[in-house]
Amino acid sequence: MNQEKIGKFISECRKEKQLTQEQLAVQLGVTSKSISKWENGNCLPDASKYKPLCEILGITVNELFSGERLSSETENEAKDYLVDLLASRIYDVDCGVSYEDFKNALLRMSETIVMLSKFKSKEAAVEYWVKETGLTFEECSNAYDFYFDLNKVKHL
Repeated sequence: MNQEKIGKFISECRKEKQLTQEQLAVQLGVTSKSISKWENGNCLPDASKYKPLCEILGITVNELFSGERLSSETENEAKDYLVDLLASRIYDVDCGVSYEDFKNALLRMSETIVMLSKFKSKEAAVEYWVKETGLTFEECSNAYDFYFDLNKVKHL
């Protein structure tokens, strides 16, 4: 990860949206000094700011970490890289699962979160799962809560 490249990209995207550092800072609940540090490549935003920053700037998290706009093919490569990076950091050889199976499970969880996030409400997502899986509403509701709690994503 190239912090300087990411910082320049944040700056470019902010300017494209015609936002000042101060305006972006207010929207994110940080100081303009924090924005300046990010844009100068001195540090990265706190992980809790990735999603809101990307939404404001109209970019994906993969584009943020790449420091550039990505084609759909490059976006998939970046997603694979991030999943591999995450898996390599949290995989435990004593867990009884192969590294590839572990990595694939992380990828499926990531894709599930993206899919569930597209529903307008928890109830709509759970009802979809009930139809697709044949599981009970309660089972699907518990699975929904598990995915969102696991990923610390704000519920719909």
